[in-house]
Amino acid sequence: MIRPVLTAILAIGLLACSAPSAEGGPDADEEDVKSLVPDLPTERSVAGNFETVLAEYRQMNDRLDRVSAPLRSANASLCAETFRDPGFRTHTLEDYPEQMRGAAQALMGVEPNAIYVRSVRRDSPAEKADIQTGDRILRLGGQGIPGGRTMTQFYDALSRGAFDGAESKITLRTPAGHDYETSLQPQTACDYQTTVFYSQDINGYTDGREVYVTSELMRNVPDDVNLALIVAHEMAHAIAGHLNEAPTRDLELEADRMALVLMDRAGYDIETAIAYWADAAHPHRSLQDDSDSHPTIIERYENFRQEQARIRELKRADQVLEFN
Repeated sequence: MIRPVLTAILAIGLLACSAPSAEGGPDADEEDVKSLVPDLPTERSVAGNFETVLAEYRQMNDRLDRVSAPLRSANASLCAETFRDPGFRTHTLEDYPEQMRGAAQALMGVEPNAIYVRSVRRDSPAEKADIQTGDRILRLGGQGIPGGRTMTQFYDALSRGAFDGAESKITLRTPAGHDYETSLQPQTACDYQTTVFYSQDINGYTDGREVYVTSELMRNVPDDVNLALIVAHEMAHAIAGHLNEAPTRDLELEADRMALVLMDRAGYDIETAIAYWADAAHPHRSLQDDSDSHPTIIERYENFRQEQARIRELKRADQVLEFN
């Protein structure tokens, strides 16, 4: 979907899958990412088990980052907006709801006026540089990071420049208090970050800059290949500039075709994703079939198959795979 006010028809359709998780995507190891996660629910009571909530969100964010990273890195040449990805994500104490900050400090050692490594993706430049989850970032490219209200904005601006080069120096402090300097070589990737946010709604959408996936959608799509399809579909909306147009069936079908290209270039098994649309019993079939702005399930399936045939022909002819 393009806007958060609309139900994510693609995402909802995928929820009917009850088969075991398919292992068709790259780096599909459950232990691929080491992380801590700041996207905590604001609607649950503080009396709830914070550690359980944190573990759940750690798994969700780890998984979404792992699934989306190949889509971003393999398709940089197709994206108008790119960035240099160091392979780690950050968080601050201020990222947490105020009532949970005490627990965040106690459980994760996240202190005020500081930026910490939240997650380190497997096989990323950050992992190769031996950067660890929980390390505090002190300097980028020799430039210190001041605290205060503008700390995050300063870090964001600084990191853009610091990671632009072929090699970037970064100084960190371990939880034990040991300062160290290391260098990493960021990878060019599509500048569409992915974020899990707490919601009981089943939804996925883009604002043109980021791809958002709700916690409830993450819980209900156990298949990483189809999660990749959701992310790729939303990336396609952003790449094609669909946010500037009213939602139509043609735009949704175009995003579906573009999503297959993004997935195939990233090494995902698009046959697994397409087959779902033929084999699964979709509980929301009537909702999709009656929609004025979305194609029917049958139309989507046929559209997928036609694009798959085009992709096969291009690959058979050893041609570069790009959007049609």
